[in-house]
Amino acid sequence: MKTTPNTRPSKVTSFILEGRWPLAGFDQRELRRLSKTAKRNGVGVADVLCEAVESFVAKCEAEADLEEKVIKFPTVAKGGCATNR
Repeated sequence: MKTTPNTRPSKVTSFILEGRWPLAGFDQRELRRLSKTAKRNGVGVADVLCEAVESFVAKCEAEADLEEKVIKFPTVAKGGCATNR
């Protein structure tokens, strides 16, 4: 069974929060969760989105840096020769 792509009519525009956050990809459940988090922290939804993006970018950068910091030690084969993997 083929699914039809989810497209909007041409007259419908995506809601953009504070001029930078398009909210078309969020469903009602995710928007409620963002709103509750914002209310709990006493900030706006845009601040919650900005913090989430910054956290994600920091995590990606840390993972990329980790690859450079890994020290690969030579392993000893059963024959007694050291090989580098």
